[in-house]
Amino acid sequence: MHNTPLVHRTIWPWRALVRVRHPSRLHDTDIATRETSLRVALRSLMVVVCFWWSATGIIFALERSPTTRLLGLVLASALAVWGAWLLYLERDHGTASGARRTFLGAAFLWTWVQVAFYGGWLVGPAALMVPVPAEAPSWGLAVRAVLAMFWYQLAMLAVLAITGILTARRANRAGWWALILFWVTHQAASINIFLGVENPGRGFFPEPLTYLESYFGPTRNSWVLPVSVALLLAFTLRTILHALRDRSPLRRQGMMLLSVLGVLGVLELAVLGMPVSLPLWDAFLALRGY
Repeated sequence: MHNTPLVHRTIWPWRALVRVRHPSRLHDTDIATRETSLRVALRSLMVVVCFWWSATGIIFALERSPTTRLLGLVLASALAVWGAWLLYLERDHGTASGARRTFLGAAFLWTWVQVAFYGGWLVGPAALMVPVPAEAPSWGLAVRAVLAMFWYQLAMLAVLAITGILTARRANRAGWWALILFWVTHQAASINIFLGVENPGRGFFPEPLTYLESYFGPTRNSWVLPVSVALLLAFTLRTILHALRDRSPLRRQGMMLLSVLGVLGVLELAVLGMPVSLPLWDAFLALRGY
């Protein structure tokens, strides 16, 4: 009389296990996982590339006059405050949308630094805002180059510190890692341009900052460039693997954002080493007027 329920309870877990492991179910699960990864990749590509291209172009266009530079600084400052608020609000949210919002928050902070630099507010000391005689790269020249952009370097480190404090020991640190990658890629590009690359990108600095071009190295690639590309490429491949394998929506989205950012960084360093000129921001430079 009591055997039937006992047998039923004993057999039922095995039936459930068979249902879970059925090949058709596993196939459907794999397809769903691949579709999710594809959606995450496409969203990451759209967020990072659109922001990178449009923000860079707008910064160039805002150099048109003192009025537009001031307007750009006010707008960038407002976005920076919003970005810090996004980092604070989303720091405990373990969702894919939370990762995207914190990425944008960090990107807004980074944009403020770039707008303030290209607008002429984060340069100096004033005594070093003059061209230097052409000479081969050396430690002395490197120190002078760093000091010529001392306030800019301090601002970047301050943004990193603020982001680190806001997200310390929190679940969502996607914005923090994005800023770290922004900073590392920027430093790698600066070091390579100083040591020498075939395509340093002359003509992008506004007129008050053209003296910085005197710190550009010779127009030939140094051995540091391929090493930099290889290291950043290895990091990017690692983040791609994590993004494809991780089951956490937060980490999967965060890693995919870093992957796209890493790919752009690899392309940026690679273009520095090639005698090519990409017309990515020609329309914005034409709007700048010089």
